[in-house]
Amino acid sequence: MRNLVVLDFGSNSVRFSINQIIGKDSFQEILRQKATTRLAEGMGKASRPKKLTAEAIKRTLGAVADFQQVYQSYPECKVVGIATAAVRQAENQTDFVAQVKALTGCQIQVLTAQQETYFDYLAVINSLPLTECLIFDVGGGSCELVLVKKGQFVAGISLPVGAVSLSEKFSPTNDFTAQQLFVLQDFLVDRFQQISWLKQGANLPLVLLGGCNRSVARLQRTRLGYANTDLFHGFSMTTQAFKEIYDTLLAKRLPERQQLPGMEANRADIILAGMTPVILLLQWLASSKVVFSESGAREGFIYHSLKNETAAK
Repeated sequence: MRNLVVLDFGSNSVRFSINQIIGKDSFQEILRQKATTRLAEGMGKASRPKKLTAEAIKRTLGAVADFQQVYQSYPECKVVGIATAAVRQAENQTDFVAQVKALTGCQIQVLTAQQETYFDYLAVINSLPLTECLIFDVGGGSCELVLVKKGQFVAGISLPVGAVSLSEKFSPTNDFTAQQLFVLQDFLVDRFQQISWLKQGANLPLVLLGGCNRSVARLQRTRLGYANTDLFHGFSMTTQAFKEIYDTLLAKRLPERQQLPGMEANRADIILAGMTPVILLLQWLASSKVVFSESGAREGFIYHSLKNETAAK
């Protein structure tokens, strides 16, 4: 038996999972934890160049040090790390990667935009019974879109905007005015219209990944009275139900959103910016439902690593 520990440096949260490797090409997650460290804090503002702030780095390294206390107690652990949009876009990427290596001994792999979209695809296609869908991963600093037909990766793109960066840019007070919302929608529609293949996803289910989407799943499961709101992998809801939650959140100010049953209080400030791209896509593509995936780039990375490891033997 051996365990693979994956440190996952996202733009809003840093996570780790411990995965028991079963056989040559499968694994079972036995533990996961996260900390909201807002690594992308300040990167959505107009100032340039984009840099990870000293405060955000400190919060993130502190969380990793806490994770170490947990995973070091497990036997036969190999520790690897991946980082996505915030680190990918940061001018001081090299310095941050070096600090993580000094703390953990782990060399982070900073995923390219293409790798992130492909790993999202691997995660979904290996964990959900879907062969035709449009995957939409709304992260803190980027959004990934993947078109899947007949189980195959057809096309994918990563947009350098996410829930944290969009919120900072278009609603710095965390409560959208009508004007701010219109400006955000125009910005997003312009981005979507530039994706030549996106209309091929019309009428397909939208598979949702990312923290804000997970929050929507929890909110809906809370509304429906589910005892465990975290068991949402494969859970679906209609487009109308998704819109109802969006409308409810739009009508509330930040303190009220934080108190909603099922809401993660530390995500209430960015959830509207994270849901708006989904709302627009659902309308634009006439999708009837969304399906939630708990598996994302981290799990896709593991599938990819195991396949390569097997091929090398």
